[in-house]
Amino acid sequence: MNSKIQRRIVHDNKCNNDWNPAIPDKYGLARWLRFIFLVALLLLLYFAASAQKITIVAKNQPLKEVLQQLRKQSGYAFIFSDQLMAKSNPVTITAKEIELLEVLRQIFTSQPMNFEMNGKVITVIENNSIQQPKRKIKRPIRGRIIDSLDQPLANVTVRIKNSDQATRSDEAGAFSLDDVPVGSIITFSLLGHSGREISEFNDGIIVTLNAVQGMLTEAVVNVNTGYQSIPKERVTGSFVLVDSAILNRALSANFQERLNGMVPGLEYTNVSFMKASNYNPLGRNAGLIIRGQSSLSSGVSNSPLIVLDNFPYEGELSNINPNDIESITILKDAAAASIWGARAGNGVIVITSKQGKLNKQLTVELNANLSVKNKPDVFYDRNYLNSKDYIGIEKELFSIGYFDADLEDNFAYTPVSPVVELLSQLKNRNIDHSSYNTQITELEQNDVRKEYDRYMYRKAVNQQYSIGLRGGGNKIKYALSSGLDKNAESLARNSYSRFTINSINSYEITSRLQLTAGIINTISKTDPNNDFPYTGGLSPGGQYGRIYPYALFADEQGEALAIIKDFRPFYAQQMMGKGFKDWTYKPLDELQISDKTTRINDLVLKAGINYKITSFLKAEVLFQNQHQRIKNENFNSPESYYTRNLINRFSILNTDGSLGYRIPAKGAILETSQYDWNANNLRAQLNFDKLISTEHQITALLGWEIKQLKTEGYGNTYYGYRKEVGATNNNLDFATIFSVNPFGTSRIPSPGGTVFGITNRYISYYTNLGYTYKNLYSITGSARRDGANIFGVNTNQKITPLWSAGLGWSLSNEKFYHSELLPYLKFRATYGYSGNVYFGTAYVTGVSLTSIVTGLPRITNLTAPNPDLRWEKVRNINFGLDFHLKKQVLSGSLEYYVKNGQDLIQPIELAPSTGFLSFSGNAAETQTKGFDVQLISRNFRASFKWNTTLMFSTINNKIVTYDVPLTSSSISSNVVGIIGRPINSIYSYKWAGLDPQSGDPLGYLDGKSSNDYASIINKFQPGDLKYNGPSTPTVFGNLRNDFSLKEFELSFSIGYKFGYVMRRSSTFLNYGNILNYGGNVDFSQRWQKPGDENTTAVPSVSVVGDENKNTFYQYSDVLVEKGDHIRFQDIRLSYNFKRSGWSAIRNLQLFTYMNNLGIIWRANKKGIDPDVIGGYYVHDIPQPFSISFGLKATL
Repeated sequence: MNSKIQRRIVHDNKCNNDWNPAIPDKYGLARWLRFIFLVALLLLLYFAASAQKITIVAKNQPLKEVLQQLRKQSGYAFIFSDQLMAKSNPVTITAKEIELLEVLRQIFTSQPMNFEMNGKVITVIENNSIQQPKRKIKRPIRGRIIDSLDQPLANVTVRIKNSDQATRSDEAGAFSLDDVPVGSIITFSLLGHSGREISEFNDGIIVTLNAVQGMLTEAVVNVNTGYQSIPKERVTGSFVLVDSAILNRALSANFQERLNGMVPGLEYTNVSFMKASNYNPLGRNAGLIIRGQSSLSSGVSNSPLIVLDNFPYEGELSNINPNDIESITILKDAAAASIWGARAGNGVIVITSKQGKLNKQLTVELNANLSVKNKPDVFYDRNYLNSKDYIGIEKELFSIGYFDADLEDNFAYTPVSPVVELLSQLKNRNIDHSSYNTQITELEQNDVRKEYDRYMYRKAVNQQYSIGLRGGGNKIKYALSSGLDKNAESLARNSYSRFTINSINSYEITSRLQLTAGIINTISKTDPNNDFPYTGGLSPGGQYGRIYPYALFADEQGEALAIIKDFRPFYAQQMMGKGFKDWTYKPLDELQISDKTTRINDLVLKAGINYKITSFLKAEVLFQNQHQRIKNENFNSPESYYTRNLINRFSILNTDGSLGYRIPAKGAILETSQYDWNANNLRAQLNFDKLISTEHQITALLGWEIKQLKTEGYGNTYYGYRKEVGATNNNLDFATIFSVNPFGTSRIPSPGGTVFGITNRYISYYTNLGYTYKNLYSITGSARRDGANIFGVNTNQKITPLWSAGLGWSLSNEKFYHSELLPYLKFRATYGYSGNVYFGTAYVTGVSLTSIVTGLPRITNLTAPNPDLRWEKVRNINFGLDFHLKKQVLSGSLEYYVKNGQDLIQPIELAPSTGFLSFSGNAAETQTKGFDVQLISRNFRASFKWNTTLMFSTINNKIVTYDVPLTSSSISSNVVGIIGRPINSIYSYKWAGLDPQSGDPLGYLDGKSSNDYASIINKFQPGDLKYNGPSTPTVFGNLRNDFSLKEFELSFSIGYKFGYVMRRSSTFLNYGNILNYGGNVDFSQRWQKPGDENTTAVPSVSVVGDENKNTFYQYSDVLVEKGDHIRFQDIRLSYNFKRSGWSAIRNLQLFTYMNNLGIIWRANKKGIDPDVIGGYYVHDIPQPFSISFGLKATL
């Protein structure tokens, strides 16, 4: 009988707008059409740009014939009279791939006439026809401003002298002025650069400004919010710009790790990033936290919003190739981030990809590096008990009959360890004492950690290569890059590969209209074949939840050995003798035949139109479509234990000795799943940027955008699968409950058919305004209104915008300010609100199931609706001070901030009569305060240079309102929820030492020493517990030193974390738990006799367990340690070759980089690495040392 379970998460959401940009894509046709369209568009741009390049050779040819050739090549129209052509001189010219305008200038230099260009029409005119009074002739002027290194300069003030008419250059250094009287003088000025005045100029002029030594150059830097680019000199909010030089200092396949220690207030949590099985991109963990945690609900992410090239990036973050990144801007406060509205409460990280530049020759960048990482140190783990002590426990348990039931079990044949088998054989006189002692002695010498180190781990080798091409002509900017990563991971047979391609092109169709199109495609493959990390994966079964410490994976000849798994060995051998499949479990064989794959294909298509209405007003429309497909396959081969075990369990031993199979005896079992993420974004925006009389700078934007984020997927299992032909046999009986071997009943695991889908829709209106007066005072403001179908109906009907306001005062620009010691000083202050999105829903949801037995539909796991559910709000107050001393000997910024989390989501209990236990409501509040400081000192500035960068941050948060009642299990939660205490706190039972007679741990009950553990545990109010401190650092930062001498550069960084505590693990207090969950090195320090309480705090370990005693000790304050430590983070050494002798290479750098160099100092005396502290059952291992070698070249 075929049956199918269908599981679907139903979001019966109604949005106020019916916009649905998703294109039906049943067979992938729409995606291919979009891809073909974009490729065609990119080719169109390329050929359109190429059409403006002229190649012509003429020798004494008539001008008329030359102009006709130009018309054919360029597509421009030429207007001239035969009378003028009769007066022309013969033309001699050789031009190859030259701009049309330059070709015309060369031609008409020797002609008794001139030309005028109006759009795509060129008119040949007599020279005297333009000799009119210059003051009456006006014309538009376009040009470009660069520095001495040919790099574009933005925010240069371009002004007609003795006039109010002025403008500023954009990011490409381009500027334009309309109606410029002929004969005018144009001035160019930029802080930190020498000014220029030019009286003779042509359209397309290129102006070079030279930097002035000792002046502030940071003022010309632009920060990107994802909606606009703002000169840093005019910002009022908290922005941190990380350029490509800082980003590429470290080596990693992901940008998150490269940001570690580079930004004040930014914590890198070093987590394993979102698993491929996660179908909701809103719930992913970016591994980064800005200024601490804001939310209390597991349904709200504490990660910042990630924006890639103007739009939120909804894919797997490992898809982003760091080598494609030009810069990253961190938006930390409301004035910086509130433009992103309901998703900006945790800050925003804006990533800008490398792009081409106008009139920039082709640049080719090459990167290649190789990294080698040491094996993880499995011997670091504290949750380990040596074989001798472990065997001693087994002996004692055996002596009191602990294993008798298992040994006498002739039904399930519950597994016991090899030592227990030996003890049983000795008891039953199946072996003599000599043989027993010999084997026990051999087992006591074994150490399973050596097996893991030898067979399961290896040195990781990671390769990374990239190539990038960038440049541009007078109308086109282009960038194309590709990258390849190949990683052999630390776990044997685990690997990762990634291929990326990124292209973005912009084309000026006219002087006013610009078209942009781009594509990013990432294809990655992960092979997670190793199921045997030291942190877990091997469980024999029965009383043993963890592998016994004397296990061996191979014999002396390297042949794989079996370990105990699921059944006693004699039963497995007995059934194999009857024709059953091999029922032994050999980890090394399983490792070799494991075949698991995760493939991710992420495609981003983007297009934009930018129209310059006037020199100060622009309109743009941007669209982006992103589709990511994640495919997981687990091929359980016929030889795998999973397949053999399942077949054996459901096999039938007939009376004649033959076997019958309910699961196909031939073929594999294939488990598959697929997840599709689709995001469509459409944005329309007006941008206003005008400089009035060189004193008033006004910038504003007004926009509207809509978005749909859709995720869907399924999972299936195929029995009898044959890879070579793709055949399968799922014609099985999944409904009947069968008797299984060796004991019990069960259904055949369902083939799946799991289906789910989530659709979130958003609509937003936003505006931003900035005003600067005389480069002295800046005022900024922004407002945004968000609507989404994940919020309640009542919320969507209200207009409750998120907004911000900011002030900036460049005190050093005041006329009254005169300080040679402190020539630059700026004060900033901001206030505003941003939000956090709940990735649950405000509506009734449930899991829809079709019963295998009845075939009828049913719904479980219902969640209660809340029509008033709204986004969480974060109120931000930020004060900042930017400064630098004379000659920038010392520069930096100091910021103080206050974040108030309001309307935070928490579970609220409901009466059982409602049919629900609780619902999600906006009721909690938090407050966070702190400082972010960055200081840069230039210690030496001669041929030997030495710069020091200090980053210092503090975070102090507390819970203001939280109505979730405390329970006895609250003490183990990440958020305990006690008003006035930090969000992440550690509370403990008060420790009263050890009982001198029994070695039992003692606590306090009603102020008196007690071992009534049940009563102590059930007193869980704040007054009954001890507050130990926050579990996250309250002070952290980084110290980096950069040295350079001639062609050598050296840089190293030291990180520090202070002001927090951690709870370490210790031994369980009864033997049974040690067998089931694992041991700990503290076992050897346990109390064993009276008087030991004076030298140890580890209680006695008993044979019989008391779970309350275990719980009390596990969460007592004697196990709380300080987490403060200082770490040698990394070091980088590079050599830059001089250009001479490398004709085709502009720059060449060879470098080496070392990471994870170890802890310099730690507060705890146990040798614990606080960054990898684990609890009970957890085997955390520090990140090992790695060294990398690489080169960078620019052609």
